[in-house]
Amino acid sequence: MTSLNIERRARLCDAAIEIVARAGLRGLTHRAVDAEAGVPPGTASRYFRTREALVRGVVERVRQVQFAKLRDLQLHLPDRTRLPEAVTRLAGEVLTVDRSQQLVLHELFIESTRQPCLGRLLTETVTALEELLIEVCHAAGITLSSRDALLLVTLCHGIVFTVLTTRPDAYDDLDGLVRTGVERIMAPYLHPAASAADAGGRR
Repeated sequence: MTSLNIERRARLCDAAIEIVARAGLRGLTHRAVDAEAGVPPGTASRYFRTREALVRGVVERVRQVQFAKLRDLQLHLPDRTRLPEAVTRLAGEVLTVDRSQQLVLHELFIESTRQPCLGRLLTETVTALEELLIEVCHAAGITLSSRDALLLVTLCHGIVFTVLTTRPDAYDDLDGLVRTGVERIMAPYLHPAASAADAGGRR
């Protein structure tokens, strides 16, 4: 695929993301994507033959963008003590710069309970996200367990979902919410001696 085709595909997916964020999955059609992207009629259907292919393209585009941000975090994370700060900053970004992507992602999570194929695709995506998070932590000198990777992903998804839907006022304390949760999960890795002493005291 040429670079021009890759750019056009990404542009169509970005247009689809904006449509779903604004009108939900019911508004996602090839014609609507063409109009949103400002391309000739029939363009979206040439790149995505079916609506299912279009939805898959949306998932892949969200995954591409979000994973790139996490890999960038890995490159610029100086040491383990800065991880809570870095994850907090990333959460703030997905609620502002990437707000549409997050709205779409959570809508797709709900839809996946009714569409097994979509469910499998999203399960693969979340699993890959957990694995990438483990890699990021490993680069910072943290051997994160699979269970704690799942906890971190679930924590961030839950906070983002809540702020996007029922508690937009919580955005004012987003840093505190995310940092508190991340630090609690990461405490055994960031402060192993203190965590061991605390566990010993509870016996």
